[in-house]
Amino acid sequence: MRRNMTFTWRRTFPDTHHDFVAEEEGQHVGRIRRIHGGPQDGVWMWSCTGCQRGHEATGVRPLNGEAATRDEAIEALAAAGDRTKEWSARTGRLLA
Repeated sequence: MRRNMTFTWRRTFPDTHHDFVAEEEGQHVGRIRRIHGGPQDGVWMWSCTGCQRGHEATGVRPLNGEAATRDEAIEALAAAGDRTKEWSARTGRLLA
């Protein structure tokens, strides 16, 4: 299921491939990247780094993980971003 987030993507570093940072409305949301080599070769890692209070945010986790495809990583990042926004709205606390 597609979430309500619309990301703007940029490369994490100018010379990298399969490594992207997601932003929404000018705010950093997170990162996805594909692993090259080793036992996890081809796996996509995702992390929702826009919520710096995840350690104290009940119901927000997971804030990172693995996915088989890029689309699944985007979906997982979007879901985590939705959870952080819901937590912020519910508690009145800022994400950062």
